[in-house]
Amino acid sequence: MNQPLGARRRLLAAGSLTVLTALASALPAGAAQAQPAYPDKPITIVVPFSPGSATDTSARIIAEKLGPRLNVPVVIENKPGASGTIGSSFTARAQPDGYTLILTSSSTHSATPALFRKLPFDPTGDFIHVIRIATIPMMLVVREDAPYKSLQELVKATQAKPLNYAYGSPTSQIAGATFNTVAGAAANGVPYKSQPPAVTDLLGGHVDYLFADLSVVTSFMQAGKLRGLAYTGHQRAKEFPAVPTLAELGYKNFDLVVWVGVAAPAKTPDAVVQKLNQEVAAILRESDVLQRFESLGMQVSPNTVAEHQAFALEQRKIWTQRAVDAKIEPQ
Repeated sequence: MNQPLGARRRLLAAGSLTVLTALASALPAGAAQAQPAYPDKPITIVVPFSPGSATDTSARIIAEKLGPRLNVPVVIENKPGASGTIGSSFTARAQPDGYTLILTSSSTHSATPALFRKLPFDPTGDFIHVIRIATIPMMLVVREDAPYKSLQELVKATQAKPLNYAYGSPTSQIAGATFNTVAGAAANGVPYKSQPPAVTDLLGGHVDYLFADLSVVTSFMQAGKLRGLAYTGHQRAKEFPAVPTLAELGYKNFDLVVWVGVAAPAKTPDAVVQKLNQEVAAILRESDVLQRFESLGMQVSPNTVAEHQAFALEQRKIWTQRAVDAKIEPQ
């Protein structure tokens, strides 16, 4: 029996819909509903310290190159305070979509677990560590007009009368306390929100010495305002060959080296993480970028995502142990 024309049309329409549904389900995920390519809007890099710090300097060098490579603005947002935990906590809670990143460091993601009884974030669990940018040896500095012409003279002075040393980051705090322990120096630590104001007070005579990232004090040393007494690198700094290493001075177990990197909130898509790693790695291969970092005493050392994840875990253990050895009580 022939079906009415309307019924045949309804059957044909239903069959066509079934075919279209089957074709759509066979397409790759996302083909039926196209997703915008990453990135398609501005990216924010959070810096958990003040302008002028090593993390801030690193962020600005990277942002200047990353924006044009990705064809979107890359904005620096400084969120200093509480030894970098304010900016780190903010980023840990950010949407994991690749549009909020953070300039990490040994201060925020290696040393803080040893200094705080309770952190508002997990330095490794709440982040995907995307890439290491550079390592930064530290310099022990005093004012140029200070009476201490050598590290031995400084240590001797602390034993006669306790001095004050400044620290503007968790790593400089642990470095200062570690040095006091291994050298038998008697000195009181004076905290600052970041390293630049610590340098300012050192220059003003309010404190006596400071362990700082070389990148932070390089310009002051070159200008003759600060004098380096010891360097934490394995070899003397190219820019300051007259300053001996701590190992040369007999402190062979003092090997603390600062690092900076890029991280994203946990659960950021792997494709986004890998893209960021590749783009930043490419930037770090550019000759002018290498020169800028080297002029600041920073040794460029990019790695893969997997390598940097492992590195961050290892460094957390190392800095925590150094704090324990220096008998620093977490607050």
